[in-house]
Amino acid sequence: MCDFANTLDVDVDALCADSLVEPAGLSDWLRAHHLLGPDEQAGEDDLSIARTFRTGLRTAMVRHNEGDHTSTVAELDDAAGRLPLRVVFDGARPRLAPADGGARGGVARLLVAVAEAESDDAWRRLKICVADDCQWAFYDASKNRSRHWCSMGVCGNRQKTRTYRSRQRANRG
Repeated sequence: MCDFANTLDVDVDALCADSLVEPAGLSDWLRAHHLLGPDEQAGEDDLSIARTFRTGLRTAMVRHNEGDHTSTVAELDDAAGRLPLRVVFDGARPRLAPADGGARGGVARLLVAVAEAESDDAWRRLKICVADDCQWAFYDASKNRSRHWCSMGVCGNRQKTRTYRSRQRANRG
């Protein structure tokens, strides 16, 4: 899910700021993640759903950083309503699965991953880096789920240095 959220890169130095500008970009991404067959192509509607889903996913990840785990994310609801899902009874417990193939089926598999992540508490660990010039999606593996930056060595260090310098300027004041 982080990989999909990171198809939007807000870094000003990014080579490709948005991988989902056209259906071919969605097709390429889904194919690279084994969610679309080699002869299948995404269409404009598929792209619209995928972009809505990504927006909702990123919104939810920002809210996770803020400790908001209960608010409705309208874009996720919208995308979920437009994706073909069904309940499959082929094993020990019922599970969600895409009802169709193609690009919508590939995006539907991402939605299934969201539902599965919620069931094992991984969902709340998916976050967006709080650094305004980064906003990279990451998985918070800390014990207390308190990480705010994608990388302490880069974004965290940069923010702590800014805070330190700001305090130093204020003390000299």
